[in-house]
Amino acid sequence: MKTFADNRIVSLFAKTGAAVLAVLLVVSICMASLKAPVVKADSEIMVSLNSNASNLGPGDIVLVDVLASKMPGITELGPIKFCFDADKAEYVSSEMGKELVNYNHNETLEPGELTINVMDKMVNSDTEGSSDDESSASLYSDEQVTLFTIALRLFPDCRGEFNCWLSELGEFKAVDTIVAAKIGSGLKLPVGRTGPSSDATIAQLKIRGTSITPEFNPNITEYHCSVERSVTEVQISVLASNRWAAVVITGSQKLALGDNAVKIDVTAQDGINHMCYTIHVIRRESNIPENSSLVDNNGISYTFLDVPEEVNVPEDFYLTTKTINGYSVPAYVKDGVASVLLYLFDGTKSPGLYFYNINSKTVIPYEMDKTIIKESGILKIADVPAELMIPDEFKPATYDTGTVILSGYENDKGEFICYLADDSGNRDFYYYDKNTGSLSRYRFADKKAELLYSYLFDVFLVIAIIEAVIITITVYIVRRMVSDRTNPRPKRV
Repeated sequence: MKTFADNRIVSLFAKTGAAVLAVLLVVSICMASLKAPVVKADSEIMVSLNSNASNLGPGDIVLVDVLASKMPGITELGPIKFCFDADKAEYVSSEMGKELVNYNHNETLEPGELTINVMDKMVNSDTEGSSDDESSASLYSDEQVTLFTIALRLFPDCRGEFNCWLSELGEFKAVDTIVAAKIGSGLKLPVGRTGPSSDATIAQLKIRGTSITPEFNPNITEYHCSVERSVTEVQISVLASNRWAAVVITGSQKLALGDNAVKIDVTAQDGINHMCYTIHVIRRESNIPENSSLVDNNGISYTFLDVPEEVNVPEDFYLTTKTINGYSVPAYVKDGVASVLLYLFDGTKSPGLYFYNINSKTVIPYEMDKTIIKESGILKIADVPAELMIPDEFKPATYDTGTVILSGYENDKGEFICYLADDSGNRDFYYYDKNTGSLSRYRFADKKAELLYSYLFDVFLVIAIIEAVIITITVYIVRRMVSDRTNPRPKRV
């Protein structure tokens, strides 16, 4: 019976152990399936190359598009290795496809090989507190997408056939998913043209700080763009389709308000063919972006306005452009001072200059006779709250600093104090040093504490005097007693 019972116990333990192992195995498989990215074969992406270049010859620009057959919510891709004949062409530039505006990329160049990694900006940023939908808001497209366009320049001695190909794709990652990607076709471009080039087109056109419309096309010769009022010249980047084409840009400087026609004249290598591209640069009448405004830390809304020519600006402040609340607006700044001076309108008072502290988002009006500008910040004369008590030894007074007349208080020692507000909204009393012109926070002496200390001093002084008297009397009595014992008086008979 004992052996049978022992066998039953062993069998029970064996079954329990097997069940536990099975559960652990199932849990492990589930966790692995949750953690490991799933490879989706049904969303397979084909990546290939394409170029519209034709009749190529030495010195020509070749634009190569890297195309993906679809983009099923890809958040990260790469490294993609783009290769080309290093002995026949040189790398010029690369540009992300227009559909990938929400992506960042970085590239590494080696002879004949360009490596590019691409990542969704939102995935690459701090998305704490955002929903899953927000953190995976990547490009979804069932149509063909241009990942990037690569510009290559053929060498002067390039002949025969020029090759481009993809050697590696890396991974195409979606959220918790790796999408299968395959390398498609490369390019074999014949370089057969001889003699001087007749190509007078440009392959790329960019204007720093703005964008052109319509989208650039070598065969479209007229474009439009706009710039702020503060912009008086534009920097134009032009890449001629052929190395030896002559490019002359006129009208890009000393822009007038309104429409300015900037000309790009291109003469082909053969000296015969010629093209002229025109960019209508509209210099806006106003420096202020439309509907631009800011809200301070108290919830008050201010509208940006153009600064009038007759405005009185503090010394050492100079005009520049600052990005405030997402808008590029004119602002007066001074080195070392955190606050900037803006021309604002709050909807009720007259428009004027205001100091705006970008960190604390406080707005205080600039009043020439009440504002003190220091390297450490802005201070302005403020009204003393009724609940603040001024010590009796301080009497109302004013002091002329030479730039500002300070209203404050002065005592018999000639110490002058005033109540000021800084550009972060903090208010306090400040001591003005008449010799150095410096300001520092001032704290009144605590009179209650002074009285208490004086009372305690008097009490301890009286106690000390009493103790001294007691000690003196005690010493006298003791000495008298000792004297009587050592020199007893004679007894009367």
